[in-house]
Amino acid sequence: MKTVLLVGLLLTGSTGCAAAPSIRVVVEGTGTADRLTYAIPGEEERVLRNPDMPFERMSKRKGRIAIRLEGVHGELTCKIIINGRQVRSSTSNTGAALTCDHSMAV
Repeated sequence: MKTVLLVGLLLTGSTGCAAAPSIRVVVEGTGTADRLTYAIPGEEERVLRNPDMPFERMSKRKGRIAIRLEGVHGELTCKIIINGRQVRSSTSNTGAALTCDHSMAV
């Protein structure tokens, strides 16, 4: 009986450990932006002027994820995808600023 209980506890403990997340930040569409600011866990916030589209960055760390596009011309969509599941999405086709953000507990 003790052996079965110990094996059960070991199996429960090993499945309870959280794996590193797979995070993708994507901007796609037919438009352009004058400025793109992004922050992903494990990197300093960065600002790109006239960035190439499509844009994509990846991370394996938990934390705050944010992307902001200013001076949008045409249609652009930003997406935050975690472990294959889209958790945020926003589209601009009016020239307005475009923002996607999401926080993961560390």
